[in-house]
Amino acid sequence: MIRMKRNESKLQGAQTQCPAADQRRSSRPKLSAAIVAVMTTAALVLSPFAVTGQALAAPAAAAKPQAALAPFVNPKLQNYKQVEYAIKHNLVQPLNTVVKKDGYQLTVNGFIADKYELIILFTAQADSKLAFTSQAPQGHEMQLTDVITGKVISGKKMNDAAVQGVSPAKQNHVMHGIAKIPLSSPLTTPPQKVAAEFRLTSLTGNELKQLEAMEAQMMAEAKKAYQANPKDKTSKTSPELLKKYNALKAKVKKSPPLKAVFEIDPKAWEQESLTLTPEETVDIAGHQIKVNMELTPFTTITTLSSDEVLFTDKEFNEKFKKDYSLSLLVMSGNGEYKPQEGISSYTYSDHKLTIVSENYFLLDKPQSLRLDFKNLKENKVTQQMIIDLTNP
Repeated sequence: MIRMKRNESKLQGAQTQCPAADQRRSSRPKLSAAIVAVMTTAALVLSPFAVTGQALAAPAAAAKPQAALAPFVNPKLQNYKQVEYAIKHNLVQPLNTVVKKDGYQLTVNGFIADKYELIILFTAQADSKLAFTSQAPQGHEMQLTDVITGKVISGKKMNDAAVQGVSPAKQNHVMHGIAKIPLSSPLTTPPQKVAAEFRLTSLTGNELKQLEAMEAQMMAEAKKAYQANPKDKTSKTSPELLKKYNALKAKVKKSPPLKAVFEIDPKAWEQESLTLTPEETVDIAGHQIKVNMELTPFTTITTLSSDEVLFTDKEFNEKFKKDYSLSLLVMSGNGEYKPQEGISSYTYSDHKLTIVSENYFLLDKPQSLRLDFKNLKENKVTQQMIIDLTNP
């Protein structure tokens, strides 16, 4: 049994900033684990301690808020599993902040905080003749501001929020939405009171029906063209239909600013984090790489570092991507390893590679984690590591 240096810290006060990015790219979820050296496919077992989150409500008192949050656990919403996880572990601050303006009503239903991510749950309502829709380049927007300091936390220039929503059947004028704010670095001073200003987009109900009919027609034309000639990748939408479609999309209009001001429960910032710093190094392409990892309820950050200038070296990176592609699997109560899903971003600098991954498994008390280094072309595990989570 090899033990690693461990540290548990709460998400409050000043935090270490993420490394500045020399290069950045996004990818499918493949990495989110502490890495230690394993020269063969034999597994090395490590034992960090378990971590639990700071609940915002006692289980008995949480039943009613959980029922109110049920519309946000909807498979049509991209982040519904994340919200479901937060509700399960009482990480959601229930809210009922209502703002009305020019026939629109917006209710902030909940707030979720992570060191590297903020989430706002909301419900919007408009005139029954309108239908909420997001049509690029016109989409729902939100800006989050610290009311006390006036500092913008999320806006178009930084930490831009991804806002999505879904409407109940035959109620397109109603929308249950999620605004997710990725933080490029932890907040130095967690805000006590914030203003969330939404601009939501819509068409009339008839316009949305026409738009959906055109999209169905375009899909049918594309399918027919593909079946006739699978090698032809060019668009087969008729110029006339495309012109009508773009003209209809141009009719999308934005709501007036809907600003909801609410206070944040200090407990929302008290989610635990786990830092793992193994003494061992991993041999990657003949170079000894140091590793450390930070786990929060929603995020896994893995940092590979070297005294050498490696991570901006073209030859090293090509070898790394070819033979050391990384994936994280988690073993739960059923004894089977399950791959983790979520978006990852990679930041390269001369001496470091930092991977920020959206994972939410830590509070489910998994039995162990497994990190596979693979040559994807050959589907061959070149190195493997198992982290035992059952022995403190």
